[in-house]
Amino acid sequence: MIALKRWIAAGCSLFFLGAVSLNGQVTHPSDPVLRSTGYFPWKNQETKDPATMTREEFEEWKRRRFEQDRTRYTFLTAQEGPVDSKTYRTGPGDELLLHITGAMELQIPLFVTPEGRLFVPSVGEFHVSGMTLENVQEDVVRRAASVYKNCDVGLSLETLRFFRVHVVGEVRFPGTYIAQAAHRVSDAIQEAGGVTERSWKGKIELRHQGGNTDYIDLAAFEQKGILDHNPHLSGGDIVYVPPLSPTGAIVEIEGNLSHAGYYQVVPGEDLMDFLNRVGALQKHSNLARFHVLRPDSRSLSGYRRIQPYEQSVAGDTHFSLQSGDRVVLDSEHVYVRGAVQNPGAYPYVHHMKAIDYAGLAGGDYSSAGYKRVTVYHAASGKTRKGPDVVVEPGDVVHVDSHWTQRFDVIIRIIPTITSLILAAKAAGFFDR
Repeated sequence: MIALKRWIAAGCSLFFLGAVSLNGQVTHPSDPVLRSTGYFPWKNQETKDPATMTREEFEEWKRRRFEQDRTRYTFLTAQEGPVDSKTYRTGPGDELLLHITGAMELQIPLFVTPEGRLFVPSVGEFHVSGMTLENVQEDVVRRAASVYKNCDVGLSLETLRFFRVHVVGEVRFPGTYIAQAAHRVSDAIQEAGGVTERSWKGKIELRHQGGNTDYIDLAAFEQKGILDHNPHLSGGDIVYVPPLSPTGAIVEIEGNLSHAGYYQVVPGEDLMDFLNRVGALQKHSNLARFHVLRPDSRSLSGYRRIQPYEQSVAGDTHFSLQSGDRVVLDSEHVYVRGAVQNPGAYPYVHHMKAIDYAGLAGGDYSSAGYKRVTVYHAASGKTRKGPDVVVEPGDVVHVDSHWTQRFDVIIRIIPTITSLILAAKAAGFFDR
């Protein structure tokens, strides 16, 4: 009985140890680490934003994540669906499996060599690099069937190959990165730290080893999910993200913090098409609050203010953008200032009042309470007082200070003023 208990305990220990990965995590199917997908590690475990990292920090972060997760990379490959044998092209590093059933039962693993060749025992050599998986299957099965008679022969793709791609141009960290056949252009760009503010997503170049170049509108994929504009990668591909073209129309978006920056206008698109393409329209966006500042030398400010969607009253919703235009959008924030503990920008919440934002910012000892609140409406330029004023995006909420605080300021500056007066009198300024 004692021996039986020891045997059971040893078996349980081995089972537990076998369920633990090298990084100390239990590799149970319900474990969130196993459920996460993708080859690129920093897409799965977010800590510090890559946009704030230096190149050295970025590389160290990727290395550390790869070391932590390398165990699951050996058996997890994130795919969008079954591999299409008609379009998938084999290459060095692909692993295939030859199935033989019937008179004999065999499963023979096959590997595509770095030279692009496939060696099948007792059958021969095949040059498969660049061929579709379907064509490789047909060739191998046809020749193998003549060797393994009275057997059913099949060939399947077991493991997708890894390869190198080059990401250059307007990305944060240009360089060479490891990818897999299941990865797309957006994955490679994200691996390189994302695009810069000067990038032009509308005409990304995907240069293949054969000399062909595909032009990709990555914004069309990001906004509309068009997969044709986010193709899969192949070994040796060069992903080139171009800068904004100096010859095209370039406009600036202001007001909306998440979309602020410079953008290139596609020839023929109007303002609404442009805003939809860059994803600047939100659920509560008020088109009547949008305006365009257009360069105008006759104006004192150098710009002429245009509210494009006032034209829609006459049935004309088309508004063409010009190079140098500044598109001022409905702000996503409300700004609180004055006698509060935490002045600054706060996210806009539909139908919240001035007293709510003042409460979020926290009144301090010098405030006059939440009743003396002034709201400056950004859209109309008007000012309203009171805690129950409904706040709109972009508005400024000002909390007035208490009268004792203002009196204290006066008391503090009286000695300074008195000293200046006495010094001026001693110098004889009042005798002249």
